[in-house]
Amino acid sequence: MALYTPIKGIFFDAGWTLFYPTTEHWLMPHKCAEYIDPHVFSAIPKDRKDMAFANAMKYLDDNHLIVTEEEELEQFKVFYSMLSFDLPELNLTERKIEDIARSKVYDMDNYCFYDDTASTLKALQSRYKLGIISDTWPSIKRILEYGGIYSFFEAKTFSSYLGTFKPDKLMYEHALKQMNLPPEQTIFIDDGVENLAGAQKCGIQPVLITAKPNSENSDRYPSIKKLSELLEILPN
Repeated sequence: MALYTPIKGIFFDAGWTLFYPTTEHWLMPHKCAEYIDPHVFSAIPKDRKDMAFANAMKYLDDNHLIVTEEEELEQFKVFYSMLSFDLPELNLTERKIEDIARSKVYDMDNYCFYDDTASTLKALQSRYKLGIISDTWPSIKRILEYGGIYSFFEAKTFSSYLGTFKPDKLMYEHALKQMNLPPEQTIFIDDGVENLAGAQKCGIQPVLITAKPNSENSDRYPSIKKLSELLEILPN
């Protein structure tokens, strides 16, 4: 599938596009491995674990409008407390819960940037306006600075500042307003087809990235396996 010209702006998702969780789970930072016995965790029935995470995630989703890392820390204290309540086998004390929440917000070892992220953004910066549209929390600024790429983006749309998530059109409208370009002159790279569908409804050209393990291509959208492949499919 071809991209339509002219393209003047590029929006990126963050997770599984620019970087990934070193623990393979966004909400299970390294401190979890220190405090949670993997044998105990594995022995808990899957339906109970799924229900516990669903309940805790609902709390996060229902209270997503936050702008500071301090607010984020307090939210994740509640999140892990809810998991502990529903899964008492984890034996998480208040101190352990706070340590895990603090690790989630402040420990940059929980994230790893893809090898081609910085070089690709640097190559694109001179030719396009760059932006980011991410379902995330206030610590995203710290993460992007840690990866040395925060300054590449002139348009930044972070879900916690709007209190909503992709594919809500408010996310894309907020991003387009910052970039000050017609939507048809922009593209959006994301690993979720539902997020790409939301962008497409707003007139943004979608590109699927399949860097996440076990991802599959879609016949609905142009796709790339890694970020640097974007340089090959962009019109000259």
